[in-house]
Amino acid sequence: MLMEIRDLRLSFERDGEPVEILHGVDLEVAAGELVGLVGESGSGKSTTVRAALRLYGDEAALDGSIRIDGTEMIGAGADAVRGVRAERVALVQQDPRAALNPVRRIGDSLAERLTRVHGWTRQRALARIVELLGSVGISQPEYRVRQYPHELSGGMLQRVVIAAALSTDPKLILADEATSALDVTTQAEVLAIFQRQIRERGLGMLLITHDLHLAAATCDRIYVLREGEVVETLARPGLFSEATHPYTRTLIETAPVMIRRAEG
Repeated sequence: MLMEIRDLRLSFERDGEPVEILHGVDLEVAAGELVGLVGESGSGKSTTVRAALRLYGDEAALDGSIRIDGTEMIGAGADAVRGVRAERVALVQQDPRAALNPVRRIGDSLAERLTRVHGWTRQRALARIVELLGSVGISQPEYRVRQYPHELSGGMLQRVVIAAALSTDPKLILADEATSALDVTTQAEVLAIFQRQIRERGLGMLLITHDLHLAAATCDRIYVLREGEVVETLARPGLFSEATHPYTRTLIETAPVMIRRAEG
């Protein structure tokens, strides 16, 4: 199992008292799986991911178990945590422009991680970036590495961020609302890239989204999160037909749908 979370509890201190944010979250992602984590804004989706990567500081109290590719993250030392983040897991966030330095060329930004963290030569790193940009559907990758973020569209920038995530051959990708800011056509193209990478590389992926229709169409398994607690787990074909929890049913009933207008 690439990621296995058991009874995860996260709390912060407020006015001298602990306030629990996550209440015993359980979820897992295996190699070759695309798993969804759905829920409305504020349900704790992004918080779960940040907690799993130990991105909260000493002000946060974690309890339970978080295993990523065999490493127990809770209680692990700083070097072990950095090793997991650097080599075994990649985070793709919602806003690609926020993930890239606006005054640096695309190639320089993406190559830096390989040169500074992994000790690659600049020439080798740039060659790798060009290869990855081509693999995620960016035309003329040799030219794109010399461009700045503002010269690329939102869809192209999201592809750049995916290429960056793949640059160190991670086993697990955590995509936090990575398609929500894109138009429907570009969203489908980006998801197709994710699915192809999962098939070809044997990656595992956790897709965090509030879009139930998107999850139902793409994910192998779906966890429904409400106020920091998983209330239901569903296989993809049964998301709409087999959901029984009132919260899941409410999400389904309030999800926007397209209505075909009768002709004639």
